[in-house]
Amino acid sequence: MITLGSSHSGSGFPFAGTMRGLAIVAGIALLLAACGKGQSPTASKAPAVVHTKPAASAPAELPASAPAAASSAQVQVAAQAKLAGMSVPDLLSEAREAYAQHRLVAPAGDNAMEYYEAVLAKDPKNQVARDALRETFPFSVPDVEKAISQNNFPEANREIDVLAKADPTNYTLTLLRSKLDAQQKLQVRQQLEAQQKTQQKAKQAEELAAAQQAAARAAAEQAAAAKLAAHKAAETKAAPVAKAAPPPPPKPVGVTRGAQVVQAVAAEYPVEAARNQTSGYVVVQFTVTSTGGVTDAHIVSSSPRRVFDQAAIRAVELSKYEPALKDGEPVSAVLQRRLDFKFGG
Repeated sequence: MITLGSSHSGSGFPFAGTMRGLAIVAGIALLLAACGKGQSPTASKAPAVVHTKPAASAPAELPASAPAAASSAQVQVAAQAKLAGMSVPDLLSEAREAYAQHRLVAPAGDNAMEYYEAVLAKDPKNQVARDALRETFPFSVPDVEKAISQNNFPEANREIDVLAKADPTNYTLTLLRSKLDAQQKLQVRQQLEAQQKTQQKAKQAEELAAAQQAAARAAAEQAAAAKLAAHKAAETKAAPVAKAAPPPPPKPVGVTRGAQVVQAVAAEYPVEAARNQTSGYVVVQFTVTSTGGVTDAHIVSSSPRRVFDQAAIRAVELSKYEPALKDGEPVSAVLQRRLDFKFGG
C-alpha cells in the first residue's frame, strides 16, 4: 500500500494537536472578519475541526469508500452542477460531514475532497479548504488503492483526477498511476492466460474424444469381422479350427503439447538497479527436460545489458515446469521467457 503523504509542508494527519488546531481556527476567524465574508461559525471551521483532538485519537486506517454506483457522463454533470449551485458555507458543512463519514474521494460529487475543491473554485483564498485538502490528501490514497486492487479502473481514474486537482505535483499521483497501469496490464495478461488455458483444455478434450472414437471403431470392425468368420464357418460346416488370437487393440493416440510453466518464480530486483531506479527487461532461452528440469539457461537479449541477467536466470531456474508431450510421452523442449523489471511498477 502506498502511504506517501502530500508534498505540501505541515503535518500529514488531520489531528495535528490542540495548539495547532486552535491557531488555525483563530487565524481563519481573523481572516474572515477582515474580508467581510460573513460565514456562519459552522461553515468557518476546518475539516473536521477534529484538529483539536489529540493525535493519538486518529484512526489507524480509514475504511475505504464504496465505488460509485454510476459513472456515466450525465451523473458527473449532475454532480458538478450540484456543487456549483451550493454556497461556500453549505459546501464546508457538507465537506465536514463527508469527512466524518470517511467519504473522502467517493462517491462522485458527494465526498470531502470535491466539496473542498468546490469551495476553492468559489473562493480561491479560502484557507480552511486549502488546509483541509492538504491534510485529507494522504488519507484518500488507500481508497484509490482499494479501487485499483478491485480492478475498478474507471473509479480509480476518477479518484486520481480528484486528488490531482487538489495537489497536481504530488509524487504520490505518479505512484498511483503507475500502480493502476500495472494492475490493468496484469488483468489483461490474466485474461489472456485464462483464455489460453481454456483453448488448451478444449483441444485436449477433442484429441481424447477422437482417440476414443478411433478405438471404438476398431473394436466394432473387429467384432464384425469375427461375426462374419463364424457365419462362414457354420455355412460350410468346416471342421473347427483353433481361433486365431485377436489382434491387440490399437494404441490410443497420446496428447502432444509444448512444455508449460507450472509456477513462475518472480525475479528479485537487483539492489544496484533499485538504487539507481533502473528499469529494463531480459529474454532467457532454456531447455525443459523430459523430467521437468531446466538446463542450458542463457540470455537471448537484455536491456540494459548484464544489469538484470543473473536475476532473470535464477528466476527461470527456480520456476517449475511440466515437460512437453509427444504422443503422450514426455520429451525435452526449448522455451523462451521474457522478464520485465519496472522500478516502482
